Amino acid sequence: MLWKRVASALVGVPLLVAVVWAGGWAMTAAVAVLAVGGFYEYLQMVRRLETDPPAWLGYGISVALVLAAHFGGEPLPAIAAAAGLAFLFHIVMAYPKVKPADGALAFTGAFAVAWLLSHLVLLRRLPNGVEAVLLAFFLTWATDTGAYFAGRSLGKRPLAARVSPKKTMEGSLGGLIAAALVGVILGPRWFPAYSWVIWLPFSLVVSALGQLGDLAESALKRIAGVKDSGDLIPGHGGVLDRFDSILWTAPATYYFLRLFEEFLR
Repeated sequence: MLWKRVASALVGVPLLVAVVWAGGWAMTAAVAVLAVGGFYEYLQMVRRLETDPPAWLGYGISVALVLAAHFGGEPLPAIAAAAGLAFLFHIVMAYPKVKPADGALAFTGAFAVAWLLSHLVLLRRLPNGVEAVLLAFFLTWATDTGAYFAGRSLGKRPLAARVSPKKTMEGSLGGLIAAALVGVILGPRWFPAYSWVIWLPFSLVVSALGQLGDLAESALKRIAGVKDSGDLIPGHGGVLDRFDSILWTAPATYYFLRLFEEFLR
C-alpha cells in the first residue's frame, strides 16, 4: 500500500505543480474534473442509502460553481439562486415520483464538494497564487504524513474509534506538529508580510480542519458501507479519499489570506 502511495505521489505531485503553475483555464478545468469526479463518488455513496439524487442537478451545479470561482466568485449568488430554481423545477416536473430529500442531497453534495474545491481556483487568483495553492497542499500533506508516521510508531489511544479505528490521538498530534513546522517555514518565506507568530496558530487550525475533513469523509463511507469512495488513484482510493482534507484546508487558507490582506491595508 505504501509503495502505491509513493508511486501515485511521484506522478501526481509534478502534475499538480504544473497545473497550478499554468493557472488560468488549465487550473479551472482540473478543479472542475475533480469536482465532477468527487460528486460522482458522493452520488454513488448516497444512492446506497436508498436515495436517488438527480445527477444532472448535481453535476450542473458543480461545474457552475467552479466556473464562478474562475471569474472571481462574483456569479456565485446568481448560481445559488439558479440552482434553487432548478431544484424546485425538478420537484414539479418529477412529481409524484420525486422525493424532495433527493433533490436536497444533490444540492448539498454539489456545494459540499465543488464549492469547497473551487477555493483552489480562488487561491490561484490571489497575487501570490501559486504559493497560496501549494501552501494549502503542503500543510495538508504534512498533516497526513505526520499523522501516518506518528500513528504507526506511537499511536495507542483512538481518536474517533467508531468512525476511523486506525486513527489515534498521537497520530493527530504528529500531524499538527508537522503542519506547524511547514507553516512557520514556508509561510513567512512565501508571504513575508505575515510573521511566523501568525503562521503557527494558522497552521494548527488548518491541520485540525484537514483532519476533521478526513474524519467526515470516513463517517460518510461508514454510513454508506464502503471502504473507499472510489478507485481512481492507486493506493489512495477515489477523489474524495485523496482530497477530503483539502476540501477544508483550501477554504481556510483562502479566507485567512484574504482576511489578513484586508487587515494589513
